[in-house]
Amino acid sequence: MKKYQLDNYFKVNFELFGLVCNKKEYKLAWYLNQVFGFNLVKQDDIKIEFSDRSFILISNYLHQTEHIKMELLHNKLECSTNFRHNYVIPELNQIDYLIKFSDNSEEMSFEDVHVIIKQIPIVEYVMRLNFDVLKSKENLLY
Repeated sequence: MKKYQLDNYFKVNFELFGLVCNKKEYKLAWYLNQVFGFNLVKQDDIKIEFSDRSFILISNYLHQTEHIKMELLHNKLECSTNFRHNYVIPELNQIDYLIKFSDNSEEMSFEDVHVIIKQIPIVEYVMRLNFDVLKSKENLLY
């Protein structure tokens, strides 16, 4: 019998950063607004439902203009009916926050974003993440 393998390759138009920061998300959003000149605003929690009727809620902040979009996501879930996972990306449970960043105007390089975030005094660690190798990357495609 012939076997087929499902290719679940996703083309994404954002860069992903992981941050370690033990402060509240509103404080981190305030710092990001200051250093980038953005206006990150608290949004309704993102609800992702799975086929087994379980769901997760993700706390998030958003700044969006015509060319730039930045989303600050709390990696620890607000609510989960799936008791196996308490994180948006469970394999990165040491990461407190995720930032999805896209710039269609190419005014800011992703290296610039990395350097700027690194300079925020409450951020202990920041790293650029490779979206393609994440096991739970589907949780970021809402």
